[in-house]
Amino acid sequence: MAAPVPVVPAPPGVIPDFDSPNIWLRTANRVIVVVGLSISLACLIMRTYTKARIIRRLWWDDLCIIVAWIFVVVTQTLILYGYNYGIGVHIWDLTVPTFNMWQKVVLAAAIIYIPALAFAKLAIIMLYYRLLNPLQPYRRLLWLLAIIIISYSTALMLALIFACHPIERAWNAAITTGSCIDRPAVYLATAITNTVSDVVLFVVPIPAVVRLHLPMTQKIGVICIFGVGCLTIVTSILRLATLMPLVTSPDATYKLGLASIFINIEANFIIICGCLPYARQFLRHHAPKCIRDRSRELSSDESHPIRQQPSAAPMRLRDDIEI
Repeated sequence: MAAPVPVVPAPPGVIPDFDSPNIWLRTANRVIVVVGLSISLACLIMRTYTKARIIRRLWWDDLCIIVAWIFVVVTQTLILYGYNYGIGVHIWDLTVPTFNMWQKVVLAAAIIYIPALAFAKLAIIMLYYRLLNPLQPYRRLLWLLAIIIISYSTALMLALIFACHPIERAWNAAITTGSCIDRPAVYLATAITNTVSDVVLFVVPIPAVVRLHLPMTQKIGVICIFGVGCLTIVTSILRLATLMPLVTSPDATYKLGLASIFINIEANFIIICGCLPYARQFLRHHAPKCIRDRSRELSSDESHPIRQQPSAAPMRLRDDIEI
């Protein structure tokens, strides 16, 4: 029986080990996926229940966050599956068939993760749209942001799907004819655009909140409610930091082991943060002692909530996310 042949020669003095799974990275990712998906599912159920039974106002953003969660589950399932085919393992410890399977899994996970991010961001934009709908400039800006996110997400997905000619070359190392675009650059572009859009989504509502005639503590609270949906900025930056060395490394299979941890954390975080703005409404209904009653403060301020603007925005803040 012929001895296994590694994808690339091992460094001098290193003997290829074809049975060397990275146990700690695999275990860490399993824990993150199980705990993260459990928490994100609980938050999704809380959000859906709150919108359907307490607020009684389901909308398109609820559908978007549910679709995003489905894509998140598939992405993390593929990453865990990929640990059977080389994620976290040095490339010289992989045979060609195993490496081909690694490329298939990574490509599929990367393609599926893009719409997960896009739908989660669209859910946040739709929340902003409901709350800031009376303010015309913000309506146009939010439409523009939605179009930009849909456009670059579609472009990145197509770039990954049709990265090589023939397409099979993207995962079959035996095919040497044809050509491929710089796929690592596409992975990096996904992380960069995601980070930039997170920052933009955090900044967009701040000027509108500043114009509200509310006590400073409530203004800070509203900004926190808006900002909690974009706390993925931190995880986006961490993922970007781990992808930077990965895309230039000759040992990408090993480097992806650490990067996948932050991908799984971010994947769950985008769902959790998209649901947290409704936690106050949920607690106010089921655990009112945990929530300070601001109804009197709100009613006294709603007569002139925005300078030279209609009063609908603060009312929607109160009805939808409870300030």
